[in-house]
Amino acid sequence: MSQIAPEEKNFPLALALASGLTITAAAEKLQGCRKTMQRRLAEPPFRQLVAELRGQLFTAALGQMADKMSAAANDLIGLLGHENPTVRLRAAAAILSLGLRLRDSVDVTERLRELEEELARAQRVAL
Repeated sequence: MSQIAPEEKNFPLALALASGLTITAAAEKLQGCRKTMQRRLAEPPFRQLVAELRGQLFTAALGQMADKMSAAANDLIGLLGHENPTVRLRAAAAILSLGLRLRDSVDVTERLRELEEELARAQRVAL
């Protein structure tokens, strides 16, 4: 009888699926039975584990991207001084477009935070 907890046995499969592998590819990689893996995926706790791992992978990737955004912005700003007018125009258009989208995103995020605070206050008063 195996001494490994079911969660530990499921982790490699969950990580493979969270990383984007198909069930067939995960079965081949892990040298497991495809039908068994399909049964695991039908279990809500296992699907939750896959979703949590996928979220962690996205969070890590987003952190890496955020870390490089300043360098990317500096490069884009540097292109405003390029000798080719087409490059300068594209850089300017990108900066304006991205700037407006970022402002909108920040505005929506701030409004959502304010609404959540207001809702939390209203719920405390209701209790």
